[in-house]
Amino acid sequence: MAYLEIKEGPLAGTHLTLEGKITIGRHSGCILHLNDASVSRHHAEIWQKDTYFALVDLGSANGSFVNGEQLHRLVPRPLYDNDEIILGNSRLFFHAQGQQPPGNDHHSRQHTASTASPRTSNLSLSVVMTGDDHQPLVNATIDASRALLFDPSNDAPEQLLVTIQRLQAMVQIANDLGTVLKPDALAERIMSSIFDIFPHADRAFIMACDSTTQELKPLAARSRATTSECGEFPVSSTVLQTVIRERQSILLSDASSDERFAGQQSIVNLSIRSLMCAPFICKDELLGVIGVDTMSRQKAFSTDDLSMLTGIASQAAIAFKNVDLYSAVENETQIRTQLSRYLSRDVVEGIIGGTIPLRLGGEKKWGTILFCDIVGFTSIAENLSALDVVEKLNRYYSLVTEIITSNHGTLHKFGGDMIMAFWNVMVADDRACYNAVRCGLEMQNAIFYFGIQLENEGQRPLHLGIGCNTGEFAGGNIGGANRMEYTVIGDNVNLAQRIESLASRWQVLIAEETFDTVKNFCSAIRMQPVLVKGKIHPITVYSVRGMLLHDESMLLTIPLIIMTPEGTISGSGLATLCNTSEHDTELHIVSMATIPPWTTLLVQFDLPELSVAPRITGTISAAFRRTSEHKTAYTHIVLTELTGDAAAFMLLRAGACGESRKNWGDMKRH
Repeated sequence: MAYLEIKEGPLAGTHLTLEGKITIGRHSGCILHLNDASVSRHHAEIWQKDTYFALVDLGSANGSFVNGEQLHRLVPRPLYDNDEIILGNSRLFFHAQGQQPPGNDHHSRQHTASTASPRTSNLSLSVVMTGDDHQPLVNATIDASRALLFDPSNDAPEQLLVTIQRLQAMVQIANDLGTVLKPDALAERIMSSIFDIFPHADRAFIMACDSTTQELKPLAARSRATTSECGEFPVSSTVLQTVIRERQSILLSDASSDERFAGQQSIVNLSIRSLMCAPFICKDELLGVIGVDTMSRQKAFSTDDLSMLTGIASQAAIAFKNVDLYSAVENETQIRTQLSRYLSRDVVEGIIGGTIPLRLGGEKKWGTILFCDIVGFTSIAENLSALDVVEKLNRYYSLVTEIITSNHGTLHKFGGDMIMAFWNVMVADDRACYNAVRCGLEMQNAIFYFGIQLENEGQRPLHLGIGCNTGEFAGGNIGGANRMEYTVIGDNVNLAQRIESLASRWQVLIAEETFDTVKNFCSAIRMQPVLVKGKIHPITVYSVRGMLLHDESMLLTIPLIIMTPEGTISGSGLATLCNTSEHDTELHIVSMATIPPWTTLLVQFDLPELSVAPRITGTISAAFRRTSEHKTAYTHIVLTELTGDAAAFMLLRAGACGESRKNWGDMKRH
């Protein structure tokens, strides 16, 4: 099982087993929660693809680094055993533990190398295939799948020194080739290494298997001389076919005197004295061939040279396979990214992964549906141009869609200023109700900060009404043969939208089915029964004001009126968090108002569900100005030593539920 070893940072000394998709960030909902200001809320992901893992930077502010190199945004980077990962102040190491790393993909195509498309700009020599009917006179062969750098039977000290030097060269080649991600650049790097390691080599070529025709095509060819008297590099097709068929590296000496080359005037003129040729093989897949020759009889290649070339070919084959894999991942990521701009990411994953069949029809689903609408958006849009409306909606959508996905929801569609999302439909989620309701509260809190930003820009803030319902419905493809869409349909979907239409600003209303699942984790107010469209009998809904988090704190969405100790209104704010310990309770409040000058503060809950507004008085234990991610300043106040109404304290506890005495006519959307 693959795992992360955390060496430095907030979680130093711990390990995390990897399985499926792992979210990483400062947000408390991330699986790997890094409480570090230099880490973004949703910083990165590690996801499993077939037999390997990849790290994806989600557009973080400070970047993600693997082995010192910064990742490109949204481009997966395959992880290898012992890769070092830097995320903010955290240093982690990836351990494969049996997971097959990229580049050893056993599903590879035989005799295929998509990275080896020929580019004539890499060819300073023209590779010419020569036909011949005679079997080449072979001086030595090596099984390319079992290559050695020297003959173990020769233990002379000089040979040992040469072997050490060549081992060092091989290590350097492996390091160099591992950092190249483009096939033409990789071929250039290999060529440079060839002439460094074989000082007596005059020319070299690389040929790759065409991904479509399976034929060998020239990828690169070089001469040591800066200028060449002849622009052709003749290569015997018989030699190449022997290398391919036998999977062997071949050494030929004094090729120009061989009878089979009689009539091949180009070879005679070029006086080829010694030629080595080795295949690129990775996991039994032939990716190409590399050849090196010399025109000096005194500097003919030896079997040790052939061993070295075979080792280089082995390293190069892995590098080419990694480039192939990286290109495939990069291409797939671009496709997913582009499709995700128009479709939900979960829908895209389902289509590409095959979990969503591309046929019309549906099946029974059980999940939670969330609808969200901007309260009073029509009046806001009346005072804006069409382009300004689009710009404002895009800023809003960018904010809330991230919250939906971070809570494991599937964003289904936009409809004007409406958003629809669902849980446990595309992706199995045994905490669907909890995640959906928590998502609603986080969206309300995010809109508060967004409202501060809008007001600083001289614009009206936005307010949301949110509704959730849980139950059975149909999920599948509707449309025609040429145009279809994945959607969910049913009475429970309609009911979620009806509940959302009842919600006022700052409210998250949920159906009884949803509440029954999360009642032990939330604080809520039971509303009066209400008759909605499509229902014969009134339904009961609950207004959720708090949700228990994993660290035992309470996430809150409670709008407040802030007062002086004497009861004079000073401003407004939002209670966002409550921490309770053995000794005290902390209530966290955010507001546009400046830091209050008093030592105590009186706050009144501004809830449309309650006939009497409850109050709490507390000591200001901390008050400071903060700046949001959008560079907007606000005040953060922490109250302790709380006293006040029981109705107020009830909403700060998980599992508590109050009663609303107000009728729906008095709570019209405002």
